[in-house]
Amino acid sequence: MLTITIISIGKTNEAYVKQGIEKYSTLLLKHGKVEWLELPDVKNSNKLPSDKLKEAEAELILGSLTPKSAVFFLDETGKQMDSVSFASYLDKKSTEFSKLVFVIGGSYGLHNSIKQKGECISISAMTFNHQMVRVILAEQIFRAFTIIKNSGYHH
Repeated sequence: MLTITIISIGKTNEAYVKQGIEKYSTLLLKHGKVEWLELPDVKNSNKLPSDKLKEAEAELILGSLTPKSAVFFLDETGKQMDSVSFASYLDKKSTEFSKLVFVIGGSYGLHNSIKQKGECISISAMTFNHQMVRVILAEQIFRAFTIIKNSGYHH
């Protein structure tokens, strides 16, 4: 059975974001097990320079990764794909791996050291609030699997 894990830094704060996550998590259950792992914010993060904050977040993330998983880091410099290409990409990865892990960094993004531990993908050339990315990613993963199964959601 396929397991989809989404790792993010910090709690989901907004009710509408929580609702979106719940909606797409429920829909994704048709395609595999879904796990959300919200890592705690780094202590005293408001006192750290952004590079030190990203480094501390990278350590938290690395401690949460498991071997034998396809790991995707969301980053604005990552590979951009349209929804059909993303579906094809996930279809290939889900035949190679039984666990797909998506990592959403904090508000300053991901430290460069961690990006080498998986593949970097970009949701868009635009910048989104890291809370909103959670819902956008969940929807795009669901859309990808409906494209793969040709179930009609993607029109």
